[in-house]
Amino acid sequence: MNLNIYDNKIFAPLKCGTRWLEEKTNPIKIEELWLPTNKIQRITKDTYWVYRVSREHLVSALRTEIRTALEFQEDNIDSIVDGFIKGMGTHWSPILFTYMYSYWNRIEFNVIELNDLSNLFVGVEYDSKNYDMNHYTKTKHTKEDIIQLVGSTKMNILYEQSDRDSVWLTKILNKEHNLI
Repeated sequence: MNLNIYDNKIFAPLKCGTRWLEEKTNPIKIEELWLPTNKIQRITKDTYWVYRVSREHLVSALRTEIRTALEFQEDNIDSIVDGFIKGMGTHWSPILFTYMYSYWNRIEFNVIELNDLSNLFVGVEYDSKNYDMNHYTKTKHTKEDIIQLVGSTKMNILYEQSDRDSVWLTKILNKEHNLI
C-alpha cells in the first residue's frame, strides 16, 4: 500500500485525501512509501496522519482499483481482490492500522479523520464531486456494484481483515499505549 508524505508533516494513505492535498495545498515536497516494506522517517508529535474508517477505506480502494482495471483492461477482478487479501493492494492494506499503531505507540503523533482534513487548511475548498472518478467512461460502478462484483465470500474475508485491523485504530483514538 502506498503512503504519501507531504512536507514531512502529513502522512496520508492513498484514498485518504491525497489528490486534494496535492492539488489544493501546494506541498513543497511529496514522498511516497510502500507499506509495510519501507520504514517511516521523521515522525514527530507535530506530524498528522490522515485515516479513513476501515471498511469505507477498503470499499473505496476496491472501487478505485477495479474500475481502473476495467477502464483500461489491465487486470481481472479476481487478481485485484486476491492481491488485497494478500496485502498487496496499492490503495488499502489489511495491516495499515497495526503498522501505524507501532509508530504512534512510540511517538504520539496527531491523527485526523479524512472528513476533517480540510480543517487543517482554513479557507481551502473541498468539493467531493472533484474526486468521484467522473472521467471514467466504461465503468460507472457504484460501491454496491463493486461489492457485488467481488462476491460475498471474498468480501467477507476482506471485511474480517479490515475489522481485525481496525482494533488498532481504536486503540490509537483511545490513546492506549504499549499493547504490542
